Amino acid sequence: MKRPLVLIHGYSAEGKDFESFKQALVSRGIDSKDIDICNYISLNNEITIKDIAEGLDRAFRMHQVFGNETQEFDAIVHSTGMLVLRAWLANGGPPATNPRLKRLKHLIGVAPATWGSPQAHKGRTWLGAMVKGNRHLGPDFMEAGDRVLEGLELGSKFTWDLAHLDLLGPEPFYDKGPNSPYVAVFIGNTPYEGLASVANDPGTDGTVRWSGCSLNARKITIDLTRVPVANASRITITPWADRRLDIPMIAVDGRNHGSLISEPEPGMIDLVAAFLKVGDPGAEAHDAWLARAQKYSEVGLRQMKINPGAEAAGLEGDVKKFFGHIFGHSAATGLEGWQQFVVFACDERGDGINDYMIEVLTQQPSGEWVPFHEMSTEVHAYGPDSSYRCFHVRLPVGLSGGGVRLRARINASTGTELLAYQGYGSEAKTLGSRAEPVEIDLDDLGEGNGSMFCPFTTTMIQIVLNREPLPLDKVSRLLTFLDS
Repeated sequence: MKRPLVLIHGYSAEGKDFESFKQALVSRGIDSKDIDICNYISLNNEITIKDIAEGLDRAFRMHQVFGNETQEFDAIVHSTGMLVLRAWLANGGPPATNPRLKRLKHLIGVAPATWGSPQAHKGRTWLGAMVKGNRHLGPDFMEAGDRVLEGLELGSKFTWDLAHLDLLGPEPFYDKGPNSPYVAVFIGNTPYEGLASVANDPGTDGTVRWSGCSLNARKITIDLTRVPVANASRITITPWADRRLDIPMIAVDGRNHGSLISEPEPGMIDLVAAFLKVGDPGAEAHDAWLARAQKYSEVGLRQMKINPGAEAAGLEGDVKKFFGHIFGHSAATGLEGWQQFVVFACDERGDGINDYMIEVLTQQPSGEWVPFHEMSTEVHAYGPDSSYRCFHVRLPVGLSGGGVRLRARINASTGTELLAYQGYGSEAKTLGSRAEPVEIDLDDLGEGNGSMFCPFTTTMIQIVLNREPLPLDKVSRLLTFLDS
């Protein structure tokens, strides 16, 4: 028997949705007997993505082939399937002692929800249940899978924590050595059509953001506490480590989130079949395959770099008024691409800050600092905990090359006069709804780290402030001694 292949579907889908994709693989010489398709429940309001990952492990252990814990295998995952498999891998422990990483030889993400989906928070509404809810009579009737959707929501704590385990740890999960899988990511360049088009957001395949599917990620820490813990530096960024595998997005022309597997593009299937052999004796080297895949991607990328215009769907209402970054660019203006920033604001003890604001400024030739109009932004606050937020950014041409002076303006409120957040940037500031924000330059990311902007990737940002009782110069009203 050749190395078996596991197919894992996404939220609200079923294993049978992979049938066309399976037949396309068979036509490329993969034996159908070596393909196993998973089928899991996602439309149950008590189930989490972690639960599904445990279900996957149970299914492996009870399987006649995968029950052998040394059996190597490959996996192709669609949408939420990426989070299921990554959670299963992360449960195996750190890379040096993780037997699951060694077993998995190739991982292919097809429109993977690596960082969730802008549609997830809509699914918990009644309308979402009508469209995506379980329609089979029984105890789960009309349930939409609330806890799975909570993990899929933009800026979720689940995806934040998972990324710290497998994407940003000191030892990479996906490296260039023989004891971790080769990983590839494909995504369509078109949104939905017809009735389903009401769900479309700019910069997506209809469900997943283009910038939120690759596994290339970095983290910026902005430490505005009195004494920064990271080598006394207020701003640090994780480097693109040499040993980490390059896992960019490969664009597929003319496909959306669903048609990528229901009507698989022949050129993509050719690349998938070839990728499943990378690393085998006599097979194509990873670097050579990646160069060929990126050449294939160029056609699809052209459409993904078209600016949809300031009035595009999804950038409206309070978001547009509050952030004010939707300015005067026509659809004819090209982009470098799109980028996501997942932000977590916390105090020095690690507790989240729910009420905060970030604004990005750029310096004019006159020396004046003004809002950075060239960067269109939309933001989503994570429903269960608004200290986590996801910013979607359109990158104007030339931005990722550096040379643009940027500054962050940050403010936060505790909601009470008994306590305040403090930030130490260009000068110390006591923050609040009636106070001036703290500012910090974003130019110095360290030698060799380049710009904080990188098209079609997700960057994590952690902001740390001090939380102090007021007033600062005497015993606070929060706690006093009784008179003797």
